[in-house]
This record gives sequence, structure tokens and C-alpha cells, in this order.
Amino acid sequence: MFRRRIFAVALTRCVLLMLAGVFVLPAARAQTRGWLWQNPLPQGNAISAVRFAKDKTHGWAVGSDGAILRTEDGGFAWEMQVSQVSSTLYGLFVKDEKRALVVGARGVVLTTTNGGERWTIRQTGSREHLYSVAFAPDDTSRGWAVGTHGVILKTVDGGLNWSPLESNTKAHLYSVSFSDKQTGAAVGERGTLLLTHDGGAHWQPQKDTGETTLTGVAFTSAKHAVALGPGGRVLRTDDGGEHWTSITLLTGSDLFSVSFADERRGWAAGERGVVMMTGDGGTTWLPVNIRTSPRLTSVYFADGETGWAAGGDGLVLRTDDGGFAWRRLTEGGRDDLADIFFLDNARGWAVGSRGRILYTSSGGSSWTVRPSETNARLNAVTFINETNGWVVGERGLILRSKTGGIIWTPVPSGSTDDLLGVQFATQTQGWIVGARGTILHTEDGGETWHFQRANTEAWLEDVRLTDALHGVAVGSGGTVLRTDDGGEHWQRVKLNLKEWLYAIAFADAQRGYIVGEKGIILRTDDGGATWKDQESGIKTNLFSVAVAAREDALISGDQGRVLYTKDGGETWELQSTITSVPLFSIAYRGGSDAWVAGRGGAILRRAGDVATVKIPKPKLPPALRGKPNLQRANAPQAPLIVDDGDIPRAVPPDKRP
Repeated sequence: MFRRRIFAVALTRCVLLMLAGVFVLPAARAQTRGWLWQNPLPQGNAISAVRFAKDKTHGWAVGSDGAILRTEDGGFAWEMQVSQVSSTLYGLFVKDEKRALVVGARGVVLTTTNGGERWTIRQTGSREHLYSVAFAPDDTSRGWAVGTHGVILKTVDGGLNWSPLESNTKAHLYSVSFSDKQTGAAVGERGTLLLTHDGGAHWQPQKDTGETTLTGVAFTSAKHAVALGPGGRVLRTDDGGEHWTSITLLTGSDLFSVSFADERRGWAAGERGVVMMTGDGGTTWLPVNIRTSPRLTSVYFADGETGWAAGGDGLVLRTDDGGFAWRRLTEGGRDDLADIFFLDNARGWAVGSRGRILYTSSGGSSWTVRPSETNARLNAVTFINETNGWVVGERGLILRSKTGGIIWTPVPSGSTDDLLGVQFATQTQGWIVGARGTILHTEDGGETWHFQRANTEAWLEDVRLTDALHGVAVGSGGTVLRTDDGGEHWQRVKLNLKEWLYAIAFADAQRGYIVGEKGIILRTDDGGATWKDQESGIKTNLFSVAVAAREDALISGDQGRVLYTKDGGETWELQSTITSVPLFSIAYRGGSDAWVAGRGGAILRRAGDVATVKIPKPKLPPALRGKPNLQRANAPQAPLIVDDGDIPRAVPPDKRP
């Protein structure tokens, strides 16, 4: 993972299901919100639930940022549907090929009766986050939803109307299951396990269930049920929930979801791609690991052979042999991307973790994997023309291509520190910056590199030279370095800053922008000699900045944020995107020629006019903060080629050899 930009996420489901707001979107722009997914496909937001109708062909998947996906062929092809909300959707119940119900953050309930062509928001009277929904197996009009602070809601008309039930707990409830109209169980944090025998009118807490959070529960019959949670914890009952027995598993992985095809055959899925299988109703479990160890938050089986699993970065999987072998139903790599660069409106590259290099010649309509011959983290990429390019990465790695990025070869750097930024001012003059004040310089087009004295131990994130003599480097602790002699001397620009500065871009020799943590934006009008703080109005970290013209700039950052200015930063507007994943890099050539890249292999392109929200200007005046054009190729839409050990792609039965 990238050292500062990617903040470690080692969470159990109780943390995954975090607070999220609900934003209702105008239907005309609810699906794209001005941006289109280019990788992964059909989208890269995390999936919380996947379910299918009894025919095993019609199904849905739902997840973060209002994502709803629909399939009519068992998951081999998916289409995105308009949900009209941008909040996280957690729970899903599929009644048949046309009817389904979704629950999510802030008490949202959505229903459809026409296969998802239209989703209708149903009022619940609750603002709690709803994490799970279940219906009686023999009556799809009676359903229950559970969520934060012990909320339990009930419907008797298929989800059109909801009424609250008394749970007698304030613990967050993460899963609910019913064996019939009367008997059900709900599980949640701190080992909470509630049981009802009267359709939810009364719920009794079960004793001796421990203090470990329970994230999933499923009834296999009126007497038998299984509950599970973090650390491979599994509980089983044979008497309708009156007594629960702890089962020892051969895994310590967190388990998030459980599904049974019948009374004996069941599956559980969780962290690091683990899938557990049982053939005796949950007494014994055998593990199966999915390649690349993805996070799986949902598993569902329609029968003993056919099942689906889904989770992080939009991944959806399918098995046709009872869970022994799994295949991808989604396209594209899911490795985090640290940098994206476009040479023109068609040709671009993106680089990231595990030596990932992606290339497009179609403006991002299709991306292909370029072999890098390394598993090292790659932090930055640049090209000076259509043939010559450079990539820098961890432990002093420099890669060079003289073939337009087809073949990459290592170049000695003389450094063992992480290299974080690279830029060429001319065909021959280039600079690389990195950890512990590393600055490297070449005068022969990258054939050889030599150290320059920076007089700092700061981590230098980015560097930009406006010509062979003048440039600026930025980094940790508010560091801004400037050179007027091609790097022979670097002087620190005195600023009252402690924030980490991540990126810099120049529109011309005088106008430049710097972005960093806590929403900081700086602007210079004298080539970097002095900088003025431009209040962004937000406090999230900003990772990248790109300029199309002197007054026209885009910024990307944490939580999927994209900021836009068309007046040189006097005002900044927040653009709606279709994801909340961190966006570590942005490439911008003006208009709709804008791309962002980030966590989970996310690549999005601006689709055209994007709605913006003006960020209120602060009442106090800005002040530096202290301590406190080529024609696009008509390339066909094509999947990302992945041949580096990723999960194999699923093939429909009628196309299998």
C-alpha cells in the first residue's frame, strides 16, 4: 500500500458499516453524476450484498455510493441502475425476477416491481442505518430490517410501509434471518443475539454468546441456524435458538456473510478471500481461498452448486461447483493506482501497487496491462513524447520505456529510498524526488541520474520544473523547495505550514498550485517565490492537482472528492462523483478530458457537464495555516487484460470449450 496516501483499513464489518449520509439525486443525473467508470467494470464501489431470484439468472448487487447492479444472465453481464440515492446500500432481498427490496444508510428503503427500471424510496420513519433485511420464506409480504442502535423495523405489505419493533437493545444489529413467519434471529455487536418466536413482537437476548461481534446469521430450518463473526467465530443451534454451541474453524479470518442452500450445505465468506464450506449443517467447515485474497462481504447460493460472492472494489464472483472454484464476473484490476498521466486525449498510463502499469490508446475506453517485470509499488509515471516514458517506485526503482510503454527496463538510480515524483522539463533534463529529501537529476534524457543536495530530510512527494532552471518540489511538514539554477541549489520557501503537501502543478512559468492534507490549497503567481493560501472550504486530504489553463484547474482527494475552479482558485466548487474511494491522482486536459485514479484500481473519466456545489468562502480572509490534441482512437470497448494471477474470468456455460 502507498505509504501515506493509503490509510490502512483492517476493519471488521462493524467498522465497515460506518455512518453514511443519504443524498437524493435528480433522476436525470443519478446514474453517472458526471463521471463514468473505466476501471473496474461495471463499477468499482464496494458491494455489500448480492442476491438472485429462484431462476438463478435474474439478480442484483448493491453497495457503496448508491450502487445498484442488475443482471439477467446469472451475473455474466451487469448493468448499472439508477438508485436516486448516493448513500451506502447494505441489505438486499430479491422476491422474483421483477421485484426486489434494498435497505441502506439513514433508514433508506428502495423497492422495485419492474426489474429495477424504477426504484421507489419508501418512508420508514427511521434515520438509523439499516444493514440487513429478511423476509419469511413462505410469505414475501412479511419482512424485517435491522440496523444501528438496536433498530428493528417490520413490514407486512412487502416493504411499502414499515413500523418499529422494540428490541430492548442499543447494540448495532448487522444481520437478521427468519425460518418462518414467527421464528427469527438478529445478531450484532458485542455478541448480541436476539431471538423471536412471535414474528418480532418480542425479542429475547440469548445468553452465553460471548462478547465478540456477530456479523451474519442464517436459519437452515425451524430448528437449525448458524451465526458467525470476526476471527472465524461460528455459533450453531439445533433447538431453534434456545442454545448455541461454539464451532472451532480452521481459520482466524473475519467472516461477514453466511448462506445455506438447504439444511446441510452452507457457505461463509469473509476477509482475505476466505470461503468456508459445510456439508453437515455447520458442525464442520472446510476452507477454500480465492486467488488475490479479496474482501468478500456477501455470499449467496441458489442451490448446492450455483453461488455468488461479492465485496471490495466492485468484485462479484460465481461458482458452479459448490464453491470449490470461483470465477470473476467483473472486469479490471483492483490494485491501488497512485498516478495517472495522459500524453494527449487518447494515450494514457496509470501505475500503482504490485508493479501495475495500465495503458490506454482510446481515452480510457479500454485499458490493457503492460508488463513491468516487478512487484514493487509504483508511485509516478510521465512521458515526454509518444515513445519515451519513466516510472518511479519504492526502494529507488526507476523504469524507462523507449517503446511507448510496451517494454519497461530498470535504470540504476543509486538510491534505495522510495521515489515518489518524476518530471522532465526538456527532452534531456529531468528530476525525480522521494523519501528523506532525495532529489535526482538527469541531463542525458534519463540514461544516468545524479543526486542533488536538498538540505532536507523531508519526504518529497512531487516536483515541477517550468524550464530547465526553475522549479519547485513539495513534501512533508509543509516543505516547499525552489530552484533557480536547475537544482544546483534548492532553497526552502518560508511558509507557516506543517501540513503534508502532496502535489504541485504549473499552468505557466508564473501560475502554480499546491495541494495537501486537511484541504490545503496554495497558489503562486511568481513562479513559486511566494504562495497564497486559497481556502478550499473542506478539510479532507487533497492528493493531486492538474491544470488545463491558467484559470482552469481540477483537484482530487480523499472520499472521492473532486474540486474545480475556473477563476484561478478565487472560488472552488465541489463536483459530484460516483465513488467515495480516495482518488490519488488526476489528469486534466480541459473539458471532459479529465481522469481520476485511486484505491481499488479506480479509474473514472468525466462524462461532460458536471454539476457542482459551491463551497462557502470562509468569513475570515485567507491566511497560511500554522500548527493548530490528437483525435481519439475509435477503439472498441474491451475488457482489461489481466494475466498476472488474478481470479480467472467466468465464462457463460454456452461459451465454455
